[in-house]
This record gives sequence, structure tokens and C-alpha cells, in this order.
Amino acid sequence: MIKSAIFEPNLLNMSPKSLLLLVSLFLLGLTASAQYTEKINTNRPGTSQGAFSVGNNVLQLEGGFGFGKEKHKLFDTKTNTFNFDYTIRYGLLIEQLEINLNGSFRSEGIKQTVGANEEKIRRTDFEYNTIGVKYLIYDPYKKPKDQDSINYDELKSWKERYRFKWKSLIPAVSAYVGMNYVNTDNAFTFPTDQTISPKIVVMTQNNWWTSNAGSWVLVTNLIIDKITTDNPAYGWIITSTHTLNDKWAVFGEYQGQKSDFYSDNILRLGGAYLFNDDLQIDANIATNFKDTPSIFRVSVGASYRFDWHKKDEIIEKPGFESGIKNEEELNEKESDSLSIDREFEEIENDSLKLEKTPFINEFEDSSIREAMEKDLDERRTAQRLERERIEKEKQDKKDDKKFQKEERRRLKREAKEAKQAEKARIKAEKEKQKMIEDIDAELDKMEQDEGVDDELKKIDEELKKLEELEKDVDPKKEKEQEEEKKKVEEEEDVDAAYDKLQKEQAKAKKEEEKRRKKEEKKRLKEEKKRKKEEEKRKKEEEKKKKQEEKEGDDNNEG
Repeated sequence: MIKSAIFEPNLLNMSPKSLLLLVSLFLLGLTASAQYTEKINTNRPGTSQGAFSVGNNVLQLEGGFGFGKEKHKLFDTKTNTFNFDYTIRYGLLIEQLEINLNGSFRSEGIKQTVGANEEKIRRTDFEYNTIGVKYLIYDPYKKPKDQDSINYDELKSWKERYRFKWKSLIPAVSAYVGMNYVNTDNAFTFPTDQTISPKIVVMTQNNWWTSNAGSWVLVTNLIIDKITTDNPAYGWIITSTHTLNDKWAVFGEYQGQKSDFYSDNILRLGGAYLFNDDLQIDANIATNFKDTPSIFRVSVGASYRFDWHKKDEIIEKPGFESGIKNEEELNEKESDSLSIDREFEEIENDSLKLEKTPFINEFEDSSIREAMEKDLDERRTAQRLERERIEKEKQDKKDDKKFQKEERRRLKREAKEAKQAEKARIKAEKEKQKMIEDIDAELDKMEQDEGVDDELKKIDEELKKLEELEKDVDPKKEKEQEEEKKKVEEEEDVDAAYDKLQKEQAKAKKEEEKRRKKEEKKRLKEEKKRKKEEEKRKKEEEKKKKQEEKEGDDNNEG
């Protein structure tokens, strides 16, 4: 009997590789925060079963080919393997119920060295065929009946919208009961195994959403197989799936199995590509952690569904209610929602896009469905109006900033032009003064050259002598001259006062111009404020009018 450390009662007996892998996959699931919502709901490329069914009246085919090599150290064997895995799933009667058939066909060629001889063995048979029923017991993503309004505090608060919610750790839970069938003399089963034996699986699934980290799904399966045989098998599977974009997804899976016939720990890694709404293509590689035998396998496969399902359920992000739409109407509203999201993608913390999954988890009569549809339409309208209001406020702020910027530029430009004009005037004055000084210097030089200065000095001396004689002769005339001189000085004082008055008037004119500009700026500001208040008042009146019309329509309907 081959023992597997991961199934020992004490976790301390686990190998370091197994423990590290288990912890990594568990933490990988815990760090996720968004749900992976694709049109086709398939279990591939892993081997675990998700908690949700394919949906009522949906037939889904899943299958894949695998090629691998196995080496057994103790038996000294080398084996080339070929596997064909297949699954047929059908949603029956209600959304939570699914019947399925799982099977695997295996063909292998074994080379075994005994002494100097090499033996070749060929084995081909079905490893297993199991038909069973899966039922969704608990769905945490189903909207409670008493929650019929939007949490606006959560919408407005980034912290409330993106904080970790402990209730998101509660998974969806399903149960599976099936019957195995193996033919007699099967080389891949224990010789004493019964032809028919039961199989029980408990499945859990966590779906997490985030706007910036993509979508994550964590699936766990607890398996009890062949209970009534002499060699019952126990195991678990942990699968974590992450979407990279709308088409590509990657996954990691850890599978453990323990029985007296065979025990192993297997790691699978791979990815999937969504070709269209009903077709998915996938690939994966698998390996284990022991050499009795060591396993390496590469598989490729696909999943396709025949979708005769009439209704799709909208499962919204946390904080929003779910609703049900007809397919054509749903597609039309989704396109409108996406166009609005593209138009307002710059608005922070206002992501109101809806996510859709192919499962339906609520079953109400037509009146409840119609009420849910109407309520969903009203909330989408309110969300659109809120976005338009936010965008209008942002545009108004942007226009106001632009106007203030242009006004500052204009004032700066005018001040620069005035400064340049003042510099030009001062420069012209300096040039004029320099020209006068040059002319005076030239005249002085000419007078010196012609000897005019000496004659003028003599004339001045003679005039002074005559003035002294006149003073002596006529004191009265001297008095008249003094009065005349005083009068000239007074006239000069009047000119200075006039110049001073001119300067004061120019200064007053400049202050008046400055005051006028200030009043004009104040007037423009008040006018803009008045227009803004008028627009706000009109918007409130329109909103009030729409509310009255809506109440009137509700009363008419009532």
C-alpha cells in the first residue's frame, strides 16, 4: 500500500512542498475580490466540479485528450499514457439541479526491465464511468427578499465599496451523488472492486469581484468514492481560477487522493480561451510529487453547450440587487450601460456596470419578475442621471477655471503692455535730454572758439556798473524793479502749481481707471454667480417636475 503524506491526520507530517503548495493556493483564493462571470459555465480545464449547474434546459459537452509519461522507481517501469476524458451535463427541471455523466478512457504502453530483458505491456480500458445528480443547496449570491434599495452610502464612499467584507468568505454549497460503473477484469481498478459503487461529493464555490484585480473563483471538492467496496477512496480538490481579460483565464489546481489501492498528490496548471459564448478551448499540464510513479501529463480540450435556456439572471456586484431580463432586452440594456460607462469612465468611484452570469438562482412568478425588471430600470435611470449631474458639475468647474485663467492672462498681458509703453516713454525722454545736452555742449564749444565769452563777461560787468549808477540815481526805479522781479517769481510759482495740478489729475485718472476695472471684474463675477444659481434653480425645478410626473404615473398605474 502506498501512503500519501497529505492524508495523514497530523499536518506536521506533510512534505514541505505539499504544505507550501496548499498554503499558497489557499491564500491565492483569499486575496481575490471579484467573481468570474462567463457565458459558458464549465468545469474544465480542471477536474473539480463547480457548485453551480449549467442552467435549466442546457446541454453541455466537455472533453479533452491527454498525453503523458509515468516512471515507477521501485518497479523500474516507463509508461506512455493516452487519456480521453468526457463529461455530459444537462440542467433538468429547475435551475439548481443538474444530471451528468463523467468518464475517462485510458490506453497505456508499459516498458518494464526484468534483469537483461525488457517486457512490453499494453493495457486499454475505461478508468471509470459515473452518472450522478448535483443540487445547489445554498447560494450566498442570491439577493435577500428584504433588500430592495440601493446603499447610497456605499456608492458614495470608496472605502465602503472596496473594504473587505467577511460575508464574502461564505461559499455556495452543492451536493453530488453518483454511481460508478466499471466492467469486470478492469486493469485500472482493484480486482475485488464491485461493478457498481456509490460516489459522494460536497462542492463549495466562492466568487469574488474587484474593478482593478479582475475576477477570481475558488472551488473545493470533498470526495468519498467507492464506499461499499473493500478499497474506498477519499480525496479533495482545490481549484483557483483567475480571469486576465474577457477572453483569457488561468487556473491552478491541487488534487489529493488516498486509498489502499492508490494514493497521490497532483498539481495542475493551465489556461482557457473563450472562443464565443458557447465554446471554450483549454489546455493544462499535470505533475505529482513522488516517484512511485512520477507523473507528467499534457492535456488539451474544449467545452461546448447547446443553450435552449430562455432566461438569464443578472447577478450584480455587492451593493446592488439582482434582476431577470429577457435575452433581447437584456442585450439592448447592456449595450446602453456599456456606452454610458465609456462616456463617463473618467468619473472616479462611480463604476456602476453590471456583471452577468449564466446561472439563475431565484424562481418567482411573472409579477415578481416584472417588478424586478421595473425596479432595475429605475435604478439604472437614477444612476445615469447621477452620472450626468457629476459630469455637469465637473464641466462647470472646468469652464470656471478656464475663464479665470484667461482673465489672469489678459490682465497680465495689459500690465506687460503698460510697462513696455512706460519704458519706451522713459527711453524717449532720455534720448531727448541727451540731444539737448549735446546741442548745449556744441554751442559752448563754438562760443569758446569765437571768444564770445570774454565779450559777454565785459558786457555783464558794464551792465552791473550801470545798475549801480541807476540805483544811486533813482531809488524809486530800483523799487519798481524789485516789484517786477517779485511778480515774475509769482508767475513761476503759478506754473509750478499748474504742473502739480496736472500730475494730480493724471494720478486721479489712473486710480479711477483702476477702480473701474475692479468694479467691472466684480460685476462679471456676480453675473456668473447669478447665472449659476439660475441654472441650479432650473435643474431643481426640472427634477421636481420629473418627480411629480413619476408620482402621477405611479398613481395612474395604481
